[in-house]
This record gives sequence, structure tokens and C-alpha cells, in this order.
Amino acid sequence: MGNCQAAEAATVIIQHPGNKIQRIYWSVSAHEIMNSNPGHYVALLVPSPTMKSHNGLPLKHLKLLRPDDTLLIGHVYRLVSFQDVLKEFASKKCVKLGKLLKERRSEVSSTPDITKPDDCNPVQQVEQVSSSSRNGSWKPALQSISEIGT
Repeated sequence: MGNCQAAEAATVIIQHPGNKIQRIYWSVSAHEIMNSNPGHYVALLVPSPTMKSHNGLPLKHLKLLRPDDTLLIGHVYRLVSFQDVLKEFASKKCVKLGKLLKERRSEVSSTPDITKPDDCNPVQQVEQVSSSSRNGSWKPALQSISEIGT
């Protein structure tokens, strides 16, 4: 008679895109998981103590891990693609800009009624970032140092 719940609690669970579940029976670094899944970050699933879904269950949000963080036994993690991370950061930037514009509008009554900047399209911003990183236009900032001959 085994206790399968105890076995589940003694694993690191990683949710891959496409609903694939990976179980690891020891602690592992986020760097190892990112290396074996290029183009993805590791995020910890954290239940929200205050926010609830429509059926009363706690909402879960993701906390991105640094490569030197360790995935601990008993926790659930999710692989998040690079594009999804960029979209999230772009949308958070849009929300912050919208809040700043609303605050500014309340301070100055002559400001037009704008809730979101015109250039605040997260998908377009992600495409711009990813296309600029692919075209090979990056150049090192340091100049070459010539070697001194003997």
C-alpha cells in the first residue's frame, strides 16, 4: 500500500507548454531547466492569498526565477516562453503609462482624455524587439585593442 500523495509532494513539478508535466525527484537549478528548454524561463506558480477566481479558488500568478535559483521539492513550476515574458513586461509598461497619464490629466484639466499611449501595443513591441534582435545589427561597444608586437 503506497501513498501516491506523498510521492507527488516529494517531486519538483514542471509544467511545459502543451500541458506536458515533468517530475524531478531532486532539487535542480533553474539554469539547468532553462538550458534543456531553450527560449524559455522558469516561473514559480504562486497562489494569491487575496484574489479569487469566479468559482472561489485562489488565482495563481507566476514569479519568474533567476538562473541561480533552485527549484524546490514540493513546488510547481511552469516554463514560460521568451515572447510571453516580453508581452507581459510590455503590458505592464502600458498600464503604468496609462496610470501616469490619468494622474497627469487630473492635475492639469486641459490634458485630453487619454487612457493609453498610442504606441502601447504589447504585441507590436514584442515583434519590434524580437526582429531587432534577429537582424544582426548589434555591434560591440568596445573597440578592438591591437596587440603589441615583439
